[in-house]
Amino acid sequence: MIITYNPDKLTRQSFFQELINYLPMHDEVTLRQIKRDFPEIPKLDRAIEDYVQAGYVARQDKRYTLTLPLLEKAEQVSLDDMVFVDTHSPAYDNLLALTFYTQLANVTNQVILEEKTDFARSQLTMSNYFHKLRTALPLSPDQEKLYAILGDVNQEYALKYMTAFLLKFERKAVVKQKRPDIFVQALVLLGYLEQIDEQSYGLKIAFDREKLIFSNDLF
Repeated sequence: MIITYNPDKLTRQSFFQELINYLPMHDEVTLRQIKRDFPEIPKLDRAIEDYVQAGYVARQDKRYTLTLPLLEKAEQVSLDDMVFVDTHSPAYDNLLALTFYTQLANVTNQVILEEKTDFARSQLTMSNYFHKLRTALPLSPDQEKLYAILGDVNQEYALKYMTAFLLKFERKAVVKQKRPDIFVQALVLLGYLEQIDEQSYGLKIAFDREKLIFSNDLF
């Protein structure tokens, strides 16, 4: 099966995803045959023409073939690259094994949040969560739990309150929060904090006080 990571507006289309797995299983496919096998797709001619113009599908002698640049070496990949990969290829396994580090800054203070992630950004991290909201990519099950707390929150607004709370650990090993706070709840879920009792929290991650970097490297 061929899957697309970090699709753009064109490659995100459900018909595109179906077509790139349909064409390799059919030889010398004509437009008539595609229309017969996908009768529910409106403006199918226009969609295929868009794929041809983008270089993802080739048309020769009224026959269509796939010309996707399938991933061959995972080492060439950067985080958030659009990637087409066959799940039966060695490159797919290598891609899943990659890890990347992200950093989130904010306009309120000098705090930097450093996190580790997989290429698919399926891990529960703050950077991944905001990336998924920004790009309208589906959330992983763990990220859905964070969505239940924060919803479609503005990134800078959330970081303002989260980093302000984290900075309290410059002076204290244990910080109290008397009233329920969704941003503190989110930090607990994300693994930044541990809840000691009903109102007390401790820091679970590394904190570089000179550089004001909080490093969450939990997976």
